[in-house]
Amino acid sequence: MNTKKFSEAMNEIGDKYYEEAINYRKNTKKPVWAKWGIVAAAILCFFTITAFTFNLFSSLSEDDLSLMATYKGNGIVSVQVENKSNKDLNFQPTLKLMRWRTNEEIEPLCGKVSFSNTKIPAHSSGTMIIDLSDAYDMTLLETSLLNDDWYYFVLTNNNFAFGQDFMCTVEFAQPIPTDKDVPTPISPAEADPELITKIIEELKPYFESYTLDVNERNQLTDEYLKLCQQLLGQLNVNVVSSVSPMELTLIDSDESILFDPTVPKNMQLQLTGLHRRLTDGYDKIIGSSAEENAMVLSAYIPQQKGEIDGGVDIPLIYILIYDVSDIESLQDYAFIRGQLMTFEQMEQYKVYKDEQYVCYDATDLFYTDLRQYIESMVSQRSDVYFDEQIWERVQNIYNYYRKNIGTLLGYRIDIGKNAMSKKSSKRTKLSCW
Repeated sequence: MNTKKFSEAMNEIGDKYYEEAINYRKNTKKPVWAKWGIVAAAILCFFTITAFTFNLFSSLSEDDLSLMATYKGNGIVSVQVENKSNKDLNFQPTLKLMRWRTNEEIEPLCGKVSFSNTKIPAHSSGTMIIDLSDAYDMTLLETSLLNDDWYYFVLTNNNFAFGQDFMCTVEFAQPIPTDKDVPTPISPAEADPELITKIIEELKPYFESYTLDVNERNQLTDEYLKLCQQLLGQLNVNVVSSVSPMELTLIDSDESILFDPTVPKNMQLQLTGLHRRLTDGYDKIIGSSAEENAMVLSAYIPQQKGEIDGGVDIPLIYILIYDVSDIESLQDYAFIRGQLMTFEQMEQYKVYKDEQYVCYDATDLFYTDLRQYIESMVSQRSDVYFDEQIWERVQNIYNYYRKNIGTLLGYRIDIGKNAMSKKSSKRTKLSCW
């Protein structure tokens, strides 16, 4: 349970007892000051508990904490902890020992796990010692696993209840080397040759190229951006840059959605992700500059069979957003993934418009065959699990959002006063097809 849910629960309890305090009547009538004294005390108690809860259980980001476990033998594990946050960290003397490939907890046989040095002050580091010898079969744990399998601890700061859990891998024995088939990556040109033909001739080499070397990829990107500016600078037209307003987002629907029947109903939306991306799934620049982003709806696919939490995100739907005031006429141009298109041509992709922004579902400019695209994305990775059931999940996510994206776009109400006023402004929502 996170802080928000805890606070909501406290709110419900507070309202209940507040109403009882207001409506409760006795034969002997209490003075007004006494009745409101009770209410004031209840409110003070609520805020005190809420503040305490937030301070104790508020999350640490992954950049604020690092854990590194080393097995010393005889059941002793040392965990080097670096706490970069401004909060004191107090690990509870309990853990879950998990195995990666099976995603199952290794149950202790008997006894207790011993902990020492569990308190790590803010902006400091320390070594926590964990003794597993009385609780686990160490002979079993010290049996080598394949090198794509391992054990990991799940540690907690509040007995896995209100706090935050932390994962930490631990290796009890040298892994057994295995020969793993590395898929041959499918390049963008191979995945969608039809789309490549629509790209400006001078820019085609960038989209036809493919490399896993980061330095080479960065160099190609720099050269591409310079060429974009050079080519666009020679045109006597208004090329409008896309924008990325954080207050404009996708609002979760109240309807029950089923993307994958093997995943619990309350976790269906966790199979999707929403990101602001400078590049597409192939790490190719989306706009004509490093400042342009797209709103991208992604599907998560598992890293191993049966995994339902987390995974690898595959970009599916690309939404380009423009400021209405920047578009002088429908003959102005948008530049998307190496293509120049007038806003008159973009009308077929328009899914949303209000007084300030207009949004286009430009997914068709990124790929034309969903199955080929997904297989190409999967081929870039050696750490994903993909079968027909996962393909059906991706298809369901794709179909649902392409059909409903225009009605799901809206404003967050938690980003300042300006966002609140936009929430009530007049908007035009269009169907995607």
